[in-house]
Amino acid sequence: MRTIVEVPDPILSRVAAPVVRFNPWLDALIADMARIRREMGGAGIAAPQVGESLRVFLLDARRADGTVAEHHAGIEPMVVVNPRITRTGDDIERGAEGCLSIPSTLLPEGRIEVMRPVSITWEGLSPGGEPIGGALSGFAARAFQHEMDHLDGILITDPARRLDP
Repeated sequence: MRTIVEVPDPILSRVAAPVVRFNPWLDALIADMARIRREMGGAGIAAPQVGESLRVFLLDARRADGTVAEHHAGIEPMVVVNPRITRTGDDIERGAEGCLSIPSTLLPEGRIEVMRPVSITWEGLSPGGEPIGGALSGFAARAFQHEMDHLDGILITDPARRLDP
């Protein structure tokens, strides 16, 4: 049974491989990711965080009881395979982020300040291999970019992301 992978596991620093097979194994991976995210209460999770170096992540801010935490507002559930950000807005915003793979950041005082574009346009594939895409802004755009970083082997604690308080 898959569990969350935590730093300093090297899989978190690797660039993930594209998904080339859309099959029941991928469906099982996504189900495990959803279960772990729900149990841990995060807004998203990427495949490397459960030990699979593949370009897939999900966003879903719902708690086990179906409610959404106020600080996760604006995230609609989605699963994206082989995602790509095609455009970023000009406005950049500083925001505090936590990460399921970095336990110290799950407490409010442990969150890390990261600068990110406020809006993005993206494309990718559904779990069935169909093209999908859209535009996001606010916290949803931040969460999408955070998960994209996981697919590129970047963590919020990496010097390229971290801001001095």
